[in-house]
Amino acid sequence: YGTAPDLVTYMAVLLGTLPPALNGQPATAGAALSAAAFNAKLAVTSPGGSKYPLHIDNPQGLAVGDTRKLTCILYLNPDYKEDDGGELRIFLKSKEDDKLETIDLTPEGGRILMFFSDEIPHEVLATAPNGAKDDASLDRYALTVWIPTTNVAALHNESSQFYDLKDLAFP
Repeated sequence: YGTAPDLVTYMAVLLGTLPPALNGQPATAGAALSAAAFNAKLAVTSPGGSKYPLHIDNPQGLAVGDTRKLTCILYLNPDYKEDDGGELRIFLKSKEDDKLETIDLTPEGGRILMFFSDEIPHEVLATAPNGAKDDASLDRYALTVWIPTTNVAALHNESSQFYDLKDLAFP
């Protein structure tokens, strides 16, 4: 807390307000988001091409005791420029033909993204690929908070519109 009191406060407020606000909304129906427990990570990707490979945050769910349902990412890059890289690439199904399509979201400071931890494939594209590796001004900061569910049936649910995304993204 002594090092980053604002981040700790932000996480406490997020956890206390977001689950009750989202529970009962059409997009999160049945998710039963919980404020009881959570995990968090402050990720820093360095310039020169650092990235995270394609993955799903909670690929196994209850098989390994993981109840994370919602991934919330807050970007902390106030001076982000379009060519700084580090975009989050989300994989979704096209509405027209059920094929895989991608959306790239820039890590602009203050932007918050939320998606289902157990269903949405994503990756982080190269951060400042042409930047010097020791140029700290090009570091990409992302605070991720995972919100769990109390409804284990909501994890990897076959009736979800996103259920088969993993099969499309990882053929």
